[in-house]
Amino acid sequence: MRSIKVSILAVLLVNLGLRVFAHDTPTSMHISTKSPQAHAFFEKGLEKMEMLHIEDGLQNLRNAVKADPQFALGHIFLMFFSQDPTEQVAEREKALATSSSANAEEKLIIDWLANASQAHMLPAIQAMNEVLQNYPRDKHLHWLAGWWLLVDHNQASRAAVLFERVMEIDPKFADAYNEAAYCYARQNNFEKAFANIKHYTELVPNEPNPQDTFAEISRMAGRFEDALTHYRMSLKIDPTFHESQLGLGDTYALMGDQNKARAEYAKAIESASPAQKVLWSLQAATTYVREGDLASADKAFSAVAEQAHAKDFANLESEAYRSMSMYQLEAAASLRLLDKAAAVLKEDHKVPQSLLNQELAIVLRTRVERAIAGNNKELAAATLKQLQELAEANSADGLIETALHGATGAVALAAGNYADAVNNFEDDDSNAISMRGLITAYEKNGQEGNARRLGAKLAALNVPLIEQALVVPEFRKQRAAMTAKTNPALDPRAKYLK
Repeated sequence: MRSIKVSILAVLLVNLGLRVFAHDTPTSMHISTKSPQAHAFFEKGLEKMEMLHIEDGLQNLRNAVKADPQFALGHIFLMFFSQDPTEQVAEREKALATSSSANAEEKLIIDWLANASQAHMLPAIQAMNEVLQNYPRDKHLHWLAGWWLLVDHNQASRAAVLFERVMEIDPKFADAYNEAAYCYARQNNFEKAFANIKHYTELVPNEPNPQDTFAEISRMAGRFEDALTHYRMSLKIDPTFHESQLGLGDTYALMGDQNKARAEYAKAIESASPAQKVLWSLQAATTYVREGDLASADKAFSAVAEQAHAKDFANLESEAYRSMSMYQLEAAASLRLLDKAAAVLKEDHKVPQSLLNQELAIVLRTRVERAIAGNNKELAAATLKQLQELAEANSADGLIETALHGATGAVALAAGNYADAVNNFEDDDSNAISMRGLITAYEKNGQEGNARRLGAKLAALNVPLIEQALVVPEFRKQRAAMTAKTNPALDPRAKYLK
């Protein structure tokens, strides 16, 4: 569901041994390679990626750079789409080493994506802005920028503008509607999200990905039976579409049937790539947290950490330890796991620095929250300072900035600075832990209407994340108990949870 397509209709071969410059229309990305085979594999790879045929897409991109090892754009796109952190680093270095053979547009794309991978966010943004300014009618560049903002930096509103721009340039660019649907769903605008899905499905009715998107956003909207139906429709179109198999697991987990969820996850993991196996195993491990079986959760997350370590996926190994820390009943055990999560990220790994920095930010944010829960104000303050320094060094990274707002809001709430807590939590209003804190801050700050609206939003949050598992089910129970009282005035929070 995250993808890009470049259809090349014209190829100009000048002389054997010279570079090939190709493009279809003035609205398309310019591509240079000396190899017609590399060009064909590149085009096919991006077509497959657009429809979320991930492994087929990646294999075609790998074939493209094998056919032409000097194909810099092929290397940087393989880096961008790969889910394997070690492959990302290797392909970034190859793209930089061969960039002299690229044309002007390609060099800007390489500067943008390579700098972002190395956590050099300001030059990355400068390169992105320059390439968009220089090629204002290039639909693929606008799509790529929207994708980068949405997936890598959680900036749905900014990304939506770019996807709408793609639709203006080419109303038949199918994946723009797909990505826009996710943007609007993240902003709780499901009416607009479903309208975009409908258009997306009409453009590519025989592909499984539109049904997968329809299912995922149905699940986000709390329409679980619809989600199951559309995931099965996707698998009927293509039984090898493993992302829909994963989606069945996610849906059953959120419905409360953890045994079925684990069975569906197991089917998805069996046929997954190495990176997917680790990522999806994290979701499977969370089912034990939802059941309250913390011993089994510890065992499952420990196994994922070992699996990630063996593959040198340091950011995912750290995430496994961090996830374990979040449900520990004793603060000391939680902090030990967070120390372990942070230590992993400081080791020598072939993982993009941007991923390591983003995971470290979330580890630090979690440490702040656990320190506050244990009434360790000194540790909370010291850790917040570390997170502030990390954010200053990566000032354009939206995910790090969001983690900082969540941690700052937690410290402000604990100190009774409710207005400051509100201001910070509102910049992290899609995280279940921050949403819970923001409801309390609204209440304490006299913002009853906002507290009531956010209470409804939190109760309806359906994302297969550890934060949701730890917060939302219990919040729903409290909400149901409060609304069941014959005299809601007995509990001042009840009015915010109706």
